[in-house]
Amino acid sequence: MTQAIITVGNIFSDAFQGLFELVHDMKIKANHRKMIRQTRNELSQLTDHELKDLGIGRSDIESIARGTWRRDGMNTKTQANDNLRGWV
Repeated sequence: MTQAIITVGNIFSDAFQGLFELVHDMKIKANHRKMIRQTRNELSQLTDHELKDLGIGRSDIESIARGTWRRDGMNTKTQANDNLRGWV
């Protein structure tokens, strides 16, 4: 009888732990989506001139918001120009 109670207790404990982890993961994902949405909205409100000053294009906003933006292929001429180093 004692073994059965311990087993049932472990099952409920595991279920509550799994539920807690599920809710925790859902909160983390919701916060991540909120940050993406906020970044996208704030960058979308900038003018084309302001975006150009930051070195990004309007088409880059989504990838920047999601964190997948890569700078590698951008404007290789200015990256190689020693006169502009530190400014661009």
